[in-house]
Amino acid sequence: MKKILRPFYLLYQLVIAYPLAGIATMLTGLSMTLFGKYVHVKGGDYYPAVLWAKFMIRIFLLPIKVVGLENLEPDKKYIFVANHQGFWDVFMMFGYLGHNFKWMMKDSLRKMPFVGKGCYDTGHIFVNRESPQKEIFVKAIRILKSGTSLGIFAEGTRTDTGRLGEFKKGAFAIADMTQVEVVPLAIEGSFKLLPKKAIFMNWTPLKITIMKPLAPIGKGKENVEYLMNESRSAIAKALGEE
Repeated sequence: MKKILRPFYLLYQLVIAYPLAGIATMLTGLSMTLFGKYVHVKGGDYYPAVLWAKFMIRIFLLPIKVVGLENLEPDKKYIFVANHQGFWDVFMMFGYLGHNFKWMMKDSLRKMPFVGKGCYDTGHIFVNRESPQKEIFVKAIRILKSGTSLGIFAEGTRTDTGRLGEFKKGAFAIADMTQVEVVPLAIEGSFKLLPKKAIFMNWTPLKITIMKPLAPIGKGKENVEYLMNESRSAIAKALGEE
């Protein structure tokens, strides 16, 4: 966005986008809890989140490009592993993958107004450094066995530099135990859009690239290393960071 338009975009965020985003977030969290936990509507915790994510991207006037949807089979469960550039990664994945999935996310996000509680009430996995690994794996395996996909940020935390970090093995150990295919996702734009500690958005085009699923090559340490290295290599290539 041209510098001359930036003051108008900041004013738009303050007066229009943020108030509407707050209302949408409240309604989404309440809907997730109501229709996902109490009323038991199929997809009750998923479709409100999809609508919320798309609304958020549109209300902030952000163009988004999605590449590779043809690589996914409808109604098939996957483990989605993505790089983590920033807060808006959540909206990009929720809104544009077209697959019902549960997050594995930082425990601090449970404090996010309304939606954090909605995610907690409907079975998303919250983790911190003290979380027992066995308990996390059991929850993840239960989700996958139910036929629902799993979404994980492979770096474990968001980047401080905008560049791809090292991957942790957790997502790939789960894939090894369940023999579920891993789908690498390359997310671009969200680091520049909202840097850490920033309040207002820098208008930035967004892009999410969905790569071909990686099938396990066996079971054990070699398979974990293979899935992790191939996923990171595919994402790095898509980001131009080979």
